[in-house]
Amino acid sequence: MARRFEASAESKNLPHAEEARSAVSKHAVGLSRAPFGLTRRGALAVLGGASLASLLPLRARAEPFAGVLGSAADGLGGFRAGALDGGLGEEPGAPLPMRVHALVPRPDGREAVAVGRRPSDVAFVLDGRGAAMLSSFRASPGRRFSGHGAYADRGATFLSAEIDAGTGEGVVVVREVAASYAVSGEHPSAGVGPHEIIPLSRRLAVANGAKEPKTDPGIAALGRTRARSNLALLDAASGAVVHVAEAEASMESLSLRHLVATPESGVIVGAQDTAKGAHDLPLIARLDGGKLRWFDPGYEAAARFGGYIGQLSIDASGRYLAASGPVGGVVGVFDLKSEDLLGLIAAPDCCAVAADGTTGGFVAATGLGEVIRIASHEGGAAAVERRSSRLRWDNHLASLA
Repeated sequence: MARRFEASAESKNLPHAEEARSAVSKHAVGLSRAPFGLTRRGALAVLGGASLASLLPLRARAEPFAGVLGSAADGLGGFRAGALDGGLGEEPGAPLPMRVHALVPRPDGREAVAVGRRPSDVAFVLDGRGAAMLSSFRASPGRRFSGHGAYADRGATFLSAEIDAGTGEGVVVVREVAASYAVSGEHPSAGVGPHEIIPLSRRLAVANGAKEPKTDPGIAALGRTRARSNLALLDAASGAVVHVAEAEASMESLSLRHLVATPESGVIVGAQDTAKGAHDLPLIARLDGGKLRWFDPGYEAAARFGGYIGQLSIDASGRYLAASGPVGGVVGVFDLKSEDLLGLIAAPDCCAVAADGTTGGFVAATGLGEVIRIASHEGGAAAVERRSSRLRWDNHLASLA
């Protein structure tokens, strides 16, 4: 059982926590009791019928798994960085003066940026394992951070996704790492309310979420916008818009938010459904031929994600995709070769998930203080290890180099 503790009012209300707690009895608990039935793609793997021994990770990368980095709330109600080593040992990191969103490790492992969560205008530079704070920097005047950023040019520059506080228009701001993350340029994100940005070879992918699912504190302009969410590809060198793929009219309630790059420099996007009521729309899409092609796990399985994909991660082999559903209290694993859903793992209040360096292997960490190792292959997916944590993990994990 996860360790319990008293926390501050804000740490008790992590963005996924309250919604996920109410969804646990309807979604996560039921996963361990009964199979899902047939989907439009065929029968889903039933976790109870899969041998855990057969799912244990058998093939690792040439280099050992260095661990993952994330943000969390601690037992005193404060916020801090945190790391899990290769054996899932916990490493409490630097205390942080406020709640942050994503931690972005530099490619050489020497630093990491903890980006303020929307609508913050501050980010913190930490050492490579998040153990010490080195400096901080601010968003451009009149702008707010989206919660995400990305290193580029082999770590020489940092790209911050920023939102105009008055209009909601998105901007990708280029910062020079060697100059204390000073701004050296910027270009439009090709949409409203950008969230995650990732490099793709000679391109930069931006998930322009448009709609604001939060009402407080939020950014007021995003609550009023009628813009449709899109996935934009920008030229990495010039910032010129290469392509924009909008969510179609039947998906207009979706806010495209989280991204992951495929081994062939493609991109997969996860969405959040901002509509009230039933959340049964597909939430994961691949950019294919300039359009968004939605994964189709079936009505029942799609609903179990609770209308929210919190993070996407691809394993070391490039074949398996993990997607967290913090509101539904699950982590789903997909086979990217067939795009079938291999299984849903019960993980109440889990938003953070990252690859663990093995074929089909992932690490997930929850807001309730549980760390889960997940294994998968073409026959299914399962949790093969669960352990308690002193930290309550927040939105994202990042694999360390």
